[in-house]
Amino acid sequence: MMTAEAKAAWLSARCGKLTASRMADAMKFRRDGKPSAERDRLLRELLAERVTGQSMPHVVTEAMQHGLDYEDEAVDVFVEMTGRDVRLSRFYEHPTIADFGATSDRELDDGLLEVKCPTTARYLEWVLAGVVPEEHKPQMAAQLACSGKRWCGFIAYDPRIKDERRRLFLRKYEPTPEEVAAVEDAARTFLADLDAMFEQFTTGSST
Repeated sequence: MMTAEAKAAWLSARCGKLTASRMADAMKFRRDGKPSAERDRLLRELLAERVTGQSMPHVVTEAMQHGLDYEDEAVDVFVEMTGRDVRLSRFYEHPTIADFGATSDRELDDGLLEVKCPTTARYLEWVLAGVVPEEHKPQMAAQLACSGKRWCGFIAYDPRIKDERRRLFLRKYEPTPEEVAAVEDAARTFLADLDAMFEQFTTGSST
């Protein structure tokens, strides 16, 4: 768990930047090819951060708080199960794409970890499917693109499952170069749109 000082520094490093946690929204378009409401909202939020220098507040739902409350426990179970050395990750700036960065939940010497503590219904959906959920691949691919690491472990954890042996779901995600390139191209396009909005706001007439 981050200290208050560490969290403040982390928020400052991310302010006004596209981060892996919002990558799926940045890549979301409607069937007619127009930007989705989620993508437009993200553009406005990041523009607000750029022009104010302040991170936008986000509502923490009950489900989100559950995930925060049990993340450390999930990691402890992973360590006990695998014997791997795990540490908190840091904010990685993409080596060539400005204003693009990522922080995974944890990292190892040779990879990253993304930890999810979802509702039981969602957890069961993921376990029965047996693969890394598609909706989380953009985030994980962005983390790898920014950190330079090759793989990311997907951890899903639900302490409400009665059978302790079934509480942790693990899958390894090692995207192809094409998958990583698609995320990087999408990040460049999104950030170009954000730059254009910033230019319009800062140079346009206010009357």
